[in-house]
Amino acid sequence: MVGVASAAEGDTVTVRPLMTAGDVARVLQVGERTVWRLASRSRAGGSDFPRPVRIGEQVVRWRWEDVQKYLQQKAGK
Repeated sequence: MVGVASAAEGDTVTVRPLMTAGDVARVLQVGERTVWRLASRSRAGGSDFPRPVRIGEQVVRWRWEDVQKYLQQKAGK
């Protein structure tokens, strides 16, 4: 475990080097479907959302560092 990030109203998210779509959704405080939409736009070149890492045929994760960088970019805009 790398650390704990605060989420909405008392929820906590355990931050690991690799995060599931559900983990990313909780950190961004959006729905999991929104994470997948953002990822889809990113693949099409229409978004700066971090691209997921494919670990296996049906296993996809996001790097915490990439998500953190995305949040910092959005906060700076």
